[in-house]
Amino acid sequence: MEDRPRWLWLAVLLFVFIAVSEALRIWWRLDLLERSLAVLLALAVWAFINGRWIFAHYHALRASLVSSRLPEQAAYMETDRLLVLAPHPDDEVLAAAGQILQARAAGAEVRVVWLTAGDGFDLATGRPAPKPEALRELALKRMEESRAAAAALGLEEAALTFLGYPDQGLLRLFLTHYYLPYVSPHTELERVSYPGSYRPGAEYTGRDLESDLEQIVRDYAPTRVLAPSPRDAHPDHQATAYFAMRVLGKLGWEERLRYYIVHGGYEYPLPKGLHPRLPLYPAPRGRRLPWRRLELSDDQVERKLAAVRAHASQMRLLREFMLAFVRRSELSSPLPIPLRVAPEDLELDG
Repeated sequence: MEDRPRWLWLAVLLFVFIAVSEALRIWWRLDLLERSLAVLLALAVWAFINGRWIFAHYHALRASLVSSRLPEQAAYMETDRLLVLAPHPDDEVLAAAGQILQARAAGAEVRVVWLTAGDGFDLATGRPAPKPEALRELALKRMEESRAAAAALGLEEAALTFLGYPDQGLLRLFLTHYYLPYVSPHTELERVSYPGSYRPGAEYTGRDLESDLEQIVRDYAPTRVLAPSPRDAHPDHQATAYFAMRVLGKLGWEERLRYYIVHGGYEYPLPKGLHPRLPLYPAPRGRRLPWRRLELSDDQVERKLAAVRAHASQMRLLREFMLAFVRRSELSSPLPIPLRVAPEDLELDG
């Protein structure tokens, strides 16, 4: 490339000199108020241009400060049996991939149970107004993605259980369809129908779901159970918490429950995207819960990332959200709600 001619550099310097001189002349002619407004305008323009950078670094700093004050979770032991309850395929890796890896590293047993196959997320089919058949196909695909993600975490097929109940219908099963069969508006199914499910033919009722979950818990006798918090914003996550608390409470094992939050309000977690060196901070909807942190090694973070990426159908739509959970820590709470509920805690829309 030929050198630029000297006259071009001289022209640039002359332009800069004139621009600076004119700016200074105008500046000195302004009074104090006008100068203040000019500075504020300049700062506003800078903040607008760099807003995403400022926003991300604010939340990164906040996450580090808040998480550093949280007590550490008790380590897993060889005698432990961890049961992870996931409302949908992908929740198990977003909230608990590190838990699974550390339990396995300690020699503990691990089992994952999915309550639904994620057959209600119509956008994930890639088709406008998908037919029920397309959503049933999506369920099978998401089950395969869950198996691939579990393999990335070192889990074998025998440790995986799919209940196959309706996505976006779990809260209805708990509240209004405990005895009466529910028909999924997405798949038009009213029974567990997917190959590889725990009990094919079971009716879409809360009674059948609770019966299946109770049988699994009795047979497995877990020492720790990871379940969604009832304060999670997603109705399926809330319902999973209610079913878990009812079953574990019936058995007198409620102290074995630990709770996680995925849908935490206020665009949680921030900043979006992959930030493996940042810790996870408590979700806004989980304020005042006694959170415990689990620190992950670099290798465990990498394996969690591989497991998250195995959920390809979700990554295509929710990439930045899902990657935001791949951090150097995970959180769980031994309580579903704060011991003392403040009035603002009752406002769950945030």
